[in-house]
Amino acid sequence: MTGGAHEVLSVTDPVAEVAGLTLGPAGGGPPVLEDARLRVRRGQVVGVVGRSGSGKSSLAYGLLGHVRPGLEARAGTVRVAGLDPFDRAGARRLRGRVVSYLGQDPASSLNPALRIGAQLAEAVRLRTSAGRGDDVRARVGELLLSVRLPADRAFRRRLPGELSGGQAQRVALALALAGSPRLLVLDEPTSGLDTVLAAGMRTLLGEILAVGNRSALLISHDPGWLGSVTDDVIRLEAGRIVGGGPPTASPTAVPRGGGARGASGGAVGRSAAGGLPVGGPPGLGLLAGESSAAGCAPAGESPAGDAPTGGSPAGDAPTGGSPAGESPAGRSAGGEAHAREVPAREPSAGSPSMGEPPTGKPPAGEPSIGKPPVAELAVRGLDARYGRELVLRGLSLTVPAGRCTAVVGPSGSGKTTLARCLAGLHRPVRGGVEWREPGAPHVGGAPVQLVAQDARGALNPRESVRTSLLRPLTGVGRRPGRDPAREAVRLLGLVGLDPDVLPRRPGELSGGQRQRVALARTLAARPRVLVCDEITSALDGETADAVLALLDSLRRELGLTVVMVTHDLAAAARHAEHVVVLDAGRVVESGPAGRVLAAPEHPVTRELLACAHHFAVPMPER
Repeated sequence: MTGGAHEVLSVTDPVAEVAGLTLGPAGGGPPVLEDARLRVRRGQVVGVVGRSGSGKSSLAYGLLGHVRPGLEARAGTVRVAGLDPFDRAGARRLRGRVVSYLGQDPASSLNPALRIGAQLAEAVRLRTSAGRGDDVRARVGELLLSVRLPADRAFRRRLPGELSGGQAQRVALALALAGSPRLLVLDEPTSGLDTVLAAGMRTLLGEILAVGNRSALLISHDPGWLGSVTDDVIRLEAGRIVGGGPPTASPTAVPRGGGARGASGGAVGRSAAGGLPVGGPPGLGLLAGESSAAGCAPAGESPAGDAPTGGSPAGDAPTGGSPAGESPAGRSAGGEAHAREVPAREPSAGSPSMGEPPTGKPPAGEPSIGKPPVAELAVRGLDARYGRELVLRGLSLTVPAGRCTAVVGPSGSGKTTLARCLAGLHRPVRGGVEWREPGAPHVGGAPVQLVAQDARGALNPRESVRTSLLRPLTGVGRRPGRDPAREAVRLLGLVGLDPDVLPRRPGELSGGQRQRVALARTLAARPRVLVCDEITSALDGETADAVLALLDSLRRELGLTVVMVTHDLAAAARHAEHVVVLDAGRVVESGPAGRVLAAPEHPVTRELLACAHHFAVPMPER
């Protein structure tokens, strides 16, 4: 990357401009980003959409002057505020001060051993002229309040593991804002958030971007949400920008004032009338009028949803917890910045069986997997703590055998803690989880297995896919008389992956491929019950549908019972027979999915559905 740097920008100059950027493997091979061209003007918000592995994050990293390990910049130029971010001096002047990045996994940007106030103070000292202790403390307080978090001493002394997912997301956003940047690059800022918090994030971003007429590049898999906050949207396919223009306006699009010019040059406004089609169950449309336009929250409540009062979060376990059998050392500390995008080979969602190997059959001479007896989980009077706070309170529920049960609820309601209790990874204070298996007794394997939300964190970044699969296949999931290497190939076939991924590491896989590898590794332990915690939150819609269809196929083929923790109400409607709604650590509503989602009885369920309607989430008929 070469070229001169310009110190002064006129109001008509772009804040960021990408011209012909091409990135590819250092040793040769097809580019992961090809001839990318993008212009972001002052005050403009540009959205980026595309399938997993299409090059979205590579484009975003280009604005920071970062190229993933194993890749190289082959052609093109990048300018941010007239400076070249690929130049060392330019990068020092830009990062954190002119342009800031927020990844989709907030835990990766927070030091787990450092208190929130200390991390923000360090960022303020590094990126601003504030030198005195009082000035730094005052700025830290302003940052916390700007993202709708308390600025009191108790909250500042929290560790990242003591935050709910929504709180961690906003602390990471406050870190990105510490240097008052002109351009924010946000990668999946609503991943893992419920519909109420997603609505609050939309409103919060509008307030933040209005300060100094900031610009933003937003990557999201949620077209409804993206349409409510952006001026222009570009689409990537296989590393190439294939389209761009104004988004289809959301019914609740909130303008920041003043029109902005689109990335393709046309005038675009986020306040355009109209909306996306919604085909939902009876009564869903009536709920829209019951929620506030600012964020779907009832009167008197913050649209951001889970701003705390100083106590520990009421529910979700620490964002950095490790799944079963995984040591903390096996987690990636670098987040998305260390991944290499390789386009995924995704099977068609319309195929008869998403679980068939690429050849349609298991390897020659290999017996097919039989259908083991189905299992059932029963939770009775479960109390569980996180730290000193009780986060599950007398919780009881039954998971029907051989069915898919969706667990939904606001962020911080206790869903992840419940998932970890079901998998035996979190010790309850009282009560317990019963695992019953009608028919023959279970022999070998691990009866209940957790598929974690963060597939990157669940896989050891230094281990190949082959090593990750062989570990359980030679341990808890070992089958006498079976060759573990052949079993690994067969498991990849079950999840729709070719054997050529075996030598790759997690950073060389797309998001969809990583999630499938994590699922294959879980199946290697021969479970009867799969507990899936937000496994599609970071995937594009098409890939998410393929993964969930694959899960349906595996459930039918292997006789699995599935517990699906999700914020995606449309996914719950399509794939679950039973829905459980949590709030503040208690079950507030449960029943058949068709009844709960079509005629909700509890205010929490009604609010979640109302916000889903505001983002035009298509709810299928049941």
